[in-house]
Amino acid sequence: MIVSIIGRPNVGKSTLFNRISGERISIVSNISGTTRDRISINTNWNDKNFILVDTGGIDNKSKNKFQFSITEQVLIAVKDSDKLIFMVDGKEGLNPLDYEVVDLIRKNEKNAIVAINKMDLPNNNKTFEFQRLGNFDYIEISAYHNRGITELLDKVLDNETTVNNPVNDEIKLSIVGHPNVGKSTIFNVITNSQRSIVSDIPGTTRDSIDTNISYQKKTIKFIDTAGLRKRGQIEKGIEKYSTIRTLKSLENSDVSLLILSAEKLITSQDLHISGFIKDLFRPCVIVLNKIDLIDTEILQNIKKEIKDKFKHIPDVPIIFTSAINKKNIDKIIPIAIDVYNNSIKKISQKELNECFLNAISKKQPDSKGNKRAEIHSIKQYKIGPPGFKLESTNYDSIHFSYKRYLENCIRKSFDFSGCPIHLKFVKKVQ
Repeated sequence: MIVSIIGRPNVGKSTLFNRISGERISIVSNISGTTRDRISINTNWNDKNFILVDTGGIDNKSKNKFQFSITEQVLIAVKDSDKLIFMVDGKEGLNPLDYEVVDLIRKNEKNAIVAINKMDLPNNNKTFEFQRLGNFDYIEISAYHNRGITELLDKVLDNETTVNNPVNDEIKLSIVGHPNVGKSTIFNVITNSQRSIVSDIPGTTRDSIDTNISYQKKTIKFIDTAGLRKRGQIEKGIEKYSTIRTLKSLENSDVSLLILSAEKLITSQDLHISGFIKDLFRPCVIVLNKIDLIDTEILQNIKKEIKDKFKHIPDVPIIFTSAINKKNIDKIIPIAIDVYNNSIKKISQKELNECFLNAISKKQPDSKGNKRAEIHSIKQYKIGPPGFKLESTNYDSIHFSYKRYLENCIRKSFDFSGCPIHLKFVKKVQ
């Protein structure tokens, strides 16, 4: 889910972005027009993941030479977003520029919530004034003083659920990787088409391109995406748009194919992209392309190096390919389907109990001061990818190393290769 913060200049959009994300990512200033480029972060609220996007201010009457580019980026953000937070200035009151934002929302038929910012104290008269903007939900907030943020996020994420049961005949695969690793070539070989432009120039693919193929009575939807780079290396303008669309493709996919280049092996960009996959909680397959460019002897050590460098996405399958020679390309879909099937796997309560009891009998969680955590039960509460709910007392004192131990026990008992596992600790119901 993508949520964008929009509004005219200097209403506090970046302050709200920083408040929600918990990080000082956007430059906050009282100078109108400080935020020129869209900035995004994957964040979480009440176990609901979403991508939060900060945008520049909308002011089509401005003489600022950057305003056209700012407005263009905001338009892309609006089109790509699932929901919008429309910020207005409660201290200053209704402004004619606010109506420009309303027009943008209506033209794109988007769901928006109006956040009346700078309301350090409740003021119903101001809320009444802003209701002239139209039929929206209105919430008074103070981004600076952290007032009303909980209510705003609850409203924005209302009806969103973490339970995902994607059991159907269509499997969505996103192809990601840094520029020029051969994503489009692999995409074309698999789909037997030339819908993606193949080029030696990094960044040829600007937008996500979808192609459906049929495989063993299933529809495989391939999403070819633009190459992702480090945040600091992302150029202004069109490449910024490509990044947010790639993140959305990742979020909407059932399995991500992370393409590496044997020519460069593991770069910091590869690790950065794998971090997006981890943050968005996507099942993954690693495809090492261009193996025709290196010696066969070197390949023997590469698999171990990949596993060592990508420990944050455990049990990930690795396929060695050469798109030019079509070597092992035929293995990609079957392995991706296996990973997808692992992600929707349901474990019987009996098998889960056996695994759980065996794990805690071998090792109990460490005590923290006078608090000793006790885990009483486990239950699978979602699939796609799998999630397990553990009822416990003093669960906030459980060290992350013990959580990792429990995850490893689950992985040893059941095949979840390629899939992230979510362990959710909750208070034991009395």
